[in-house]
Order: sequence, then structure tokens, then C-alpha cells
Amino acid sequence: MTYADAAVALILLGLSAYLLFGGADFGAGLWHLVARRRADRDVIEHAMGPLWEANHVWLIFVMVMTWTAFPPVFADIMSTHWVPLSLAALGIVARGSTFVFAKAVPDQGWYAWIFGVSSVLTPFCFGAVATVLATGGTSWLGGHGLYGGVLTTALCAYLAAVYLLWDARRLADRDTALRFRGYALISGAAVGLLALPGAALLGVGSPLIAVSAVAGIVSLVLVARHHLLAVRVTGALAVVTVLWGGVAMAGLDLHASAAHDAVLQVVFVALGAGAVILVPSMVWLYVLFQREGAPGR
Repeated sequence: MTYADAAVALILLGLSAYLLFGGADFGAGLWHLVARRRADRDVIEHAMGPLWEANHVWLIFVMVMTWTAFPPVFADIMSTHWVPLSLAALGIVARGSTFVFAKAVPDQGWYAWIFGVSSVLTPFCFGAVATVLATGGTSWLGGHGLYGGVLTTALCAYLAAVYLLWDARRLADRDTALRFRGYALISGAAVGLLALPGAALLGVGSPLIAVSAVAGIVSLVLVARHHLLAVRVTGALAVVTVLWGGVAMAGLDLHASAAHDAVLQVVFVALGAGAVILVPSMVWLYVLFQREGAPGR
């Protein structure tokens, strides 16, 4: 494996982490937008509270790795797709600030509305750009881009519903937990239907598409049978294999655009030193959060 191959693997790892953690964060914002009961919103807000900002570390990691390891690729992506990427960045800023403002000034309902809309806008823009890059499309508002944006938003909503199942049972009453179970079943079925055109595009025989389909079906069975922790694993697998399938379909050869090996060596050393601090801190944050009870309990 060359240094360029290792850089690509790390970027894919970062994208996967951002999809699984940041994506679920965006999806939680969508459910917050459509939720009509205060109990549902309380579960979502409590689940997001300690983590919503930390998830963007994966996006920063991917951006830094791309512009240091593959500068021409980063420049081309940013110059060609600056409109949707700027909208995505605006969505990140808007949802973060309004999430805080809504907690401080709860009687201003439009804070929550902006938070929810931004939670939909950002994954849509990211998904549209990613799909155009994978398929060789020309515009994020073209057919491929719109499809990728909608599918990515739906995947985030599904991830959030799957992750929130356990939190709803742990933090709220039985009725709230049942509503989140309904969210997971409905969004899982919707994602399955939306993924069919993508499966045809990638090739039904693709091993990654087969893994995603099987994991998705198993996830729905686990939700129906109330296996709320195991479904987090299968749900995450069903979603992340869609990303991997898109990367495999793109078939990008980045070696010609890679930075010099000496630069990549320094990058890897810096990443290794940073990972010693970052990874244990993130793991401990999640462990502590999962031990918490609901506020006031």
C-alpha cells in the first residue's frame, strides 16, 4: 500500500464516521422539525446535547486530509461545487446557533424551525455533491444530484431514528419509545424504496449493495422485535455500505494528484499524535453520555 492509498483509506474512514455520527445528528434535527410532542423533542435534545458539535470533527478531518494529501482534487471540488458546499456550511452554522438559542429562548418557535430546516439542507447538499462526484454528473441540481441529496437526507433520518430508539426507551415513557419505533420502521421502509434506483445505478450484483440490503432488512426485523441496541449496528452497516458503494463506483485514481510522500509522512505522524488524544476522548464522551439519565431523574 502506498502513502496515497493510506490517505484515501483515512479519508473514507473519516467520511464514514461523519455519516454515521454527524449524519444521525442531522437526522435528529429532521425528527425534531416534524415532532409534535414535547416528549419527543426532549429526547432528541437530550441525545444531541453533549455531541452535536463534536461530530463535525470528522468533517474537519476529511477536509484537512483532502487538501493536504490531494490538493488539486480539493481545489477542483471546492471551486466547482462552491454553491452547495457554501449552503451546507451555512446550514451547519445556522443549526448550531439556533439549537443554542432555542434552549435559551424557548418561546421563539422560529429558532427550532430554522434548526430543523438547516438539518435537512446540509445533508441534502452534501449528498448531492457526493453523488455528482461519484456518478460524473454535471450539476448538483441535476437528476443524479437531487436523487443523492434526497437519499442522503433519508439515510440520516433513518440513522437518527435507529439510534434514538434506545434513548427514547431509556429517557422517556413507553408511548414515546413506541413513536420512535414507528419513526424507525417508516424511515427504514422509505430508505429501502429510495435506494432501489441507486441499486440499479450501482449494479444489483454489487457485494456492497447486497450487504446494505441484507443489513437493512435485518434492521427492520430487529426494530420490530425490540432489539434496540443490536439494530444500531445493522442500521449503521446498511447506511455506510451505501457510501462505500458510491466510492467504489466512482473508481477515482488519485495517485497523480497526491502530495509528495514526504508531505504525507508528516501528515500521518501528526494524525497519529492527534489520534492518541482525540479517539479516547471521543470514546469516553460517548460512554459517559450513554450512562446518563434524563434531566431531573
